[in-house]
Amino acid sequence: MALANQVVCETRSFKLAFQNDASVNIGDINDEILDSVSKYAIKAVLGYTKKGRAVTFEELASNGITENLPADGSEVVKVLTFDFKEEKLFVMDKQSIIPLSRLKMTVAYRRGEEPESEEPTGEKPLDAEDDDYTADVFVKTKEG
Repeated sequence: MALANQVVCETRSFKLAFQNDASVNIGDINDEILDSVSKYAIKAVLGYTKKGRAVTFEELASNGITENLPADGSEVVKVLTFDFKEEKLFVMDKQSIIPLSRLKMTVAYRRGEEPESEEPTGEKPLDAEDDDYTADVFVKTKEG
């Protein structure tokens, strides 16, 4: 799946941590997310904002895109750690919403082919209110 600057990325693994030691069935949540990843790859939904907007692995993975990715298309693996402030991103568990406090995600990046045209994607920019999961998040990146 292509992202900004024609970068292709693939989610390799993820680990979730929940606020206030919430009691969750992490097995069920992981199975549901993994099922979504197997169907939709990087476009799989990981969680939701307070307003109910879906947040995908693709959106979060874009934080790891840098200009210094190898031009030859070779793969770079990065580990992204997201620390979310209270009530910024939620996951679903059997009809309940549980606040996520941390996400650790391993992503493989490589440069793709240049785009054939610069046609607009048809996606409208997000209102600040709808993009609130990025407002109070700390992202730490390291190459794996």
